[in-house]
Amino acid sequence: MLMTRPKLLCAVLLTASLGLGLLPGTGLGSPDGSPRCGETSRAPAELTDHQFRTSVLCLVNMARERHGLGLLNFSPELRQSATIHSLSMVRSGSFSHYGPGSSTMTSRAAQFGYLARVSSYRMAENIGAGEGSEYGSPGGVVRMWMHSPPHRANILDSGLRDFGVGVARGDVISGGSSGVTYTLDLGVRSR
Repeated sequence: MLMTRPKLLCAVLLTASLGLGLLPGTGLGSPDGSPRCGETSRAPAELTDHQFRTSVLCLVNMARERHGLGLLNFSPELRQSATIHSLSMVRSGSFSHYGPGSSTMTSRAAQFGYLARVSSYRMAENIGAGEGSEYGSPGGVVRMWMHSPPHRANILDSGLRDFGVGVARGDVISGGSSGVTYTLDLGVRSR
């Protein structure tokens, strides 16, 4: 799917759910304008990996909250899976949901224990990349996802319960070293 301002994003959902809606206006902060989610509009060079991850997690939960959905729970297994995928995309220069050896989001999640001893599960993955504060910031990537119907559907899927964010320095789309590549893994599992 080609986005405006030549940024390519992909979404995968293994059982679709349509929970559509946009964040009001273009801002992603709290309704009163306070910086609830930290440094969401800073350029990649100005943030630590921890700031990237926590800001994206906060913005995703804020979008869900605004749409009357339950908040997602942080999953260290999904964070590891997402981080490995972002790093492999930057290393390989390939912007795809498939990693080395044709790994998938489910095989990566299983590798890190997210799917251990489960009877059923469902997962979704958003990926994105960009440079500068408009596209490379946490607010920029979440804004792009929320304006893309399949990405927005993943974020607003009321059946998903867990998530993890992975970031890697470098914009896999443009090849620029000053950007960042994101992976957002979401899931739900039953034991």
